[in-house]
Amino acid sequence: MRILIVYFSGTGNTARIAQLLQKEALAQDTVCEIMPMEQITLGQALPDFHAWDLIGIGFPVHAMDAPQIVYDFLKLLPKGRIAYFLYKTAGSPMLKGGSSYRIRESLSNLGWRLRHEQLYVMPPNAFGTANPRKIAKRYLQCQQLVKESISEILSGIKRLLPDPSLSSLCYQFAALEKHGAKQSSRRWTVNQNCNQCGLCVAQCPAANIHMEEGKLIFEDKCLLCLRCWWICPQRAISHSFLKPFFLKEPYCLPEL
Repeated sequence: MRILIVYFSGTGNTARIAQLLQKEALAQDTVCEIMPMEQITLGQALPDFHAWDLIGIGFPVHAMDAPQIVYDFLKLLPKGRIAYFLYKTAGSPMLKGGSSYRIRESLSNLGWRLRHEQLYVMPPNAFGTANPRKIAKRYLQCQQLVKESISEILSGIKRLLPDPSLSSLCYQFAALEKHGAKQSSRRWTVNQNCNQCGLCVAQCPAANIHMEEGKLIFEDKCLLCLRCWWICPQRAISHSFLKPFFLKEPYCLPEL
């Protein structure tokens, strides 16, 4: 079997699950490649999805839904009878991470067929705490769940996550988050510690940041993925409204 996993990851949790899935699939003598979703949405690459036996799609939960980049990605997919699996990461198991009905419906309309769906509860990247023991415990649980998921996927065992009874409310909440992400995009600020290294500009998955006359400029395409805040080596980036809800500092996942 040939598997391609396309994932979006803000602070690295969803990327790490993609890496673990790939590692486990390769251990089962399965061809498996992984690709960041923004390579496709930013026009840097467009794989031939028909050339793969199975497509994996991964994303972090944003306000009980997928972030906007996932819906932008879906618009670029071809029609055809293509088998796929979904996985999502969240900092809490609440409501199974929300509903994926709209994603499944969009792909079904293209002729894609869902084979497996899984939620991985990783350490939170905001609105919570992430002490080393909690990180290690959740990561170990996810490692085991990855092994189980790959076993089920390769064995053809179908698994779907139930839609929460409050799915319509979840989507309303998510719509507010997506609107708020754009509206608050220009509330990102940079302090005097910024050394203009350009890392945030290069790594922003929405191409929302650029350098102008030696200053960082944030536009109105923010996904609130927190990647710029997470990876800034100088801890120079902040958000004037959401700062109280961020972690005190980014954490590191255990070695792969």
